[in-house]
Amino acid sequence: MTADEISVKDKISQIIDILEDKKSITFVELFTDSPNKNEIIVTFLAILEMVKLTLIRIVQHVQTGVIRIFYL
Repeated sequence: MTADEISVKDKISQIIDILEDKKSITFVELFTDSPNKNEIIVTFLAILEMVKLTLIRIVQHVQTGVIRIFYL
């Protein structure tokens, strides 16, 4: 594991920290300006796990297609 890699558990903690402050964020806001493949995969797995644990709710706006994540 290199220094820039992060575990799913650590990514969940990061997302929770953001959501405790903001209450909701868009899916795109979870990524850096130019995410690498590992960041995208780990973030997606973290989101799936958080949904499974009912920590978050995901809603997609019908007209704009923007995906918003809400902290429960």
